[in-house]
Amino acid sequence: MLKKLIVPALTAITFLSACDKKNSDLVEPLTSGAFPQVIRFDDESGGELEDNDNFSFTITLNERVDPDGKELSGTVVPLSQDVIVSFEVDEAPGIDDLAAFVKDVKAFYEIDDCTNSDDAGIDLNLQFDPSTGKGSVRFPKDVQEIEIEFETDEEYLDDDILNDEPRTIAFRLTGVSSPDANITYNPSSEFVFEVLDNEGIAGEWELDHEDDESLSNLRSLFEIVNEEIGSVAKNDIDKVELEIEYDELTLVIELNETESIEECGETEVVNKLIELEAEIDEIDFLNNEGELEFTGEVEQQDGTLKEFTYKGSFQIVDDELLLTLTGEFGDDETDEITLILKR
Repeated sequence: MLKKLIVPALTAITFLSACDKKNSDLVEPLTSGAFPQVIRFDDESGGELEDNDNFSFTITLNERVDPDGKELSGTVVPLSQDVIVSFEVDEAPGIDDLAAFVKDVKAFYEIDDCTNSDDAGIDLNLQFDPSTGKGSVRFPKDVQEIEIEFETDEEYLDDDILNDEPRTIAFRLTGVSSPDANITYNPSSEFVFEVLDNEGIAGEWELDHEDDESLSNLRSLFEIVNEEIGSVAKNDIDKVELEIEYDELTLVIELNETESIEECGETEVVNKLIELEAEIDEIDFLNNEGELEFTGEVEQQDGTLKEFTYKGSFQIVDDELLLTLTGEFGDDETDEITLILKR
């Protein structure tokens, strides 16, 4: 009896030893909390017109697994302590004197839709020397992102010619000061600000809606995407504007009809708008003619999004912009149509 009991026990010990040896090379996977918090620029680039008086960039964190499980694609998890983020200007081609261009700098974060930290008198200890291009800012705990806004001299780069060379300012992150070794930054993260020319395609253009042919072309071009545009009457319109920004194109039809809106506790009477927004995929800000392509999405009745695309060319002659475009929206397509707009 004793021998029969000893043999299984020895077998079990041998089996456990073999398992331990087999599993000794296995590596336990890291949980999401073990990975460092990574600070980076929110966008890679942006742009404003040459006579604008400010520009900004946003510093945020890499997305992580949502601890609440609400955002399956991930979310920004705020820091548990304040850190100091350092940044600097890497290069600024076309801007000879950065100290003359940049007049002031401030940093803030959004508290709610109506208030930011600057409004509340919260100091983020921003330091920036335009003569060296070096700066730093406090990134507070429990905040998802901070914005750094540069006040600029609106006359410094404003001229009457179409500049054919880029004028940009490239920023990069250079360090993070924190007692927590699990907070770092992305050294390859860069933000490039581009100065857009007033004499180019960027800016606001107006279509003469009183002209029957112009209004008819507008309707024919965009009615496949927005039925309101296809049916809007001349007498209902106050003005039609096309705004072309660094990466976005917005068509705004301002109606004569008004409505009351409440924002941040104040009520204002404004004209009703028909709007169409799109992301610019291709454009040349440095020439007075070139190719143009933009895409957008329209929400359907079932809640899904359907994409539209417009392609064509543009040409600027004196103070007129000629847009020649074709549009696609699902199975619907437009003929090639030219819109004429003015500054």
